[in-house]
Amino acid sequence: MALDGLTLAMVHEMSRRSGTELTPRHIELVEFAHRYHERHRVGPLLPNLRRHTGATQEELQALFPFGLHSLYTWVGIPIQSPHHSCKPLVSIHVEHPREVYMDHSATTELRPEVVDCMRSLLEGERSFGNPGSSTHLGRMAFEAVDTARARLATALGVTRDELVFTGSGSEANNLAIKGLLLPRLASGAHAVTTAIEHSSVLEPLRWLTSLGLELTELPCDADGLVAPDDLQAALRPNTALVSVMAANNEIGTVNPIAEIGEVCRAAEVPFMVDAVQAFGKLPLAPHELGISLMSVSGHKLHGPKGVGALFIERSLELAPLLHGGGQEQGRRAGTENVASIAGLGLAAELACAEHAHEMPRLAGLRDALLAQLRQAEPGLVVNGSLERRLPHNLSVGFEGVDSGSLLLSLNAIGVYVSAGSACHAGAAEDSHVIRALGLDTRRYGVLRFSLGRRNDEGDVRYVAEHLGGILDAVREEIRQSA
Repeated sequence: MALDGLTLAMVHEMSRRSGTELTPRHIELVEFAHRYHERHRVGPLLPNLRRHTGATQEELQALFPFGLHSLYTWVGIPIQSPHHSCKPLVSIHVEHPREVYMDHSATTELRPEVVDCMRSLLEGERSFGNPGSSTHLGRMAFEAVDTARARLATALGVTRDELVFTGSGSEANNLAIKGLLLPRLASGAHAVTTAIEHSSVLEPLRWLTSLGLELTELPCDADGLVAPDDLQAALRPNTALVSVMAANNEIGTVNPIAEIGEVCRAAEVPFMVDAVQAFGKLPLAPHELGISLMSVSGHKLHGPKGVGALFIERSLELAPLLHGGGQEQGRRAGTENVASIAGLGLAAELACAEHAHEMPRLAGLRDALLAQLRQAEPGLVVNGSLERRLPHNLSVGFEGVDSGSLLLSLNAIGVYVSAGSACHAGAAEDSHVIRALGLDTRRYGVLRFSLGRRNDEGDVRYVAEHLGGILDAVREEIRQSA
């Protein structure tokens, strides 16, 4: 049995994270472990591996960062070990199961209106025009892109020519950072960011340090917030960029963007904001907030995946990452993804139109969830500020349990959330955001609940009711194995 696409992707991701170069022998062993687990629902122990593949403990230690433990986690086999924190899932009886999706910070489903909009540009004989063509079909495609640009511009209070469509929020972040800083490296550029930014901000900045960029990464406080005074103190005469996210994707904390914008404006330093999580949930007007560059993404607000956008203040010049056809005012070459761009524009318009009533509704559900979770688990901890937080986000830690076990156990009863740490390469790899808060993930398992349009009070009751039973079962499993 060959590895399915998801498992193969996980194997490649684990090898990347651990710096392990994959060989045919690696693939042979992970395929056997995956096949064995599919048949027997347990992982193959060393005698099974030796009998069927000839692998010894010494070979496993040489091939994988943590030997057998890495082999297990690379293919998603839960580990039960006193030395490694990834525990197996537990089973509880659910009389009336239901599916509850509370992972909207990861992605959202397409709205029906967006589906209809995109379908009109994907089907039919007149739907395939190139927006850069002078034909009638091309003109129709151009108008669809232009309408989307106008919708997004209205939502942000900017002009159309200040928006560039990209293939994702991550690409928008890369375009902003590299496009601004690469031409300035020769003069000794310095940048300031925070320790809790998304990897699509941190990794480009850290990569640029290999080319000469000077980088300052500011810590956050215990509430997950960045202080404008700390930012002010970090500025230098050669500071060429400040990058601070509007709201954190894991703990939902909302940074004081207006105050940071004032600091940057006074210092005449370009201010970049990753607004992928915040857009559609918070009012964001770049010109009013002193923002020079701002990224958004379609699939975080019930639009399509594979499309994002970057606001670029008129006074800024960016070097393009992609050269070629001159699309997007020469800032991003490549024929526009017309249907997805249209979907993003409509999703942005709808999200902003519904903001006034939908965000208070989600905040009410979030607060009800927290209250009910506290009844079931009085000792839980809330990660990040509750006062300065996205209305749909709740990140909590539960003492004496493992994040991965909670995630898998909730998944088994139809509840879909995210964990604050994950078992990678045979050891618990904690989120850099959770580490920055100082939470001891050896003692606490972290879950992120992020609510959305379809969630209701029944979903909240279902999660709170059954999470208590899962916590009890996990702790009992740990007690018995101790």
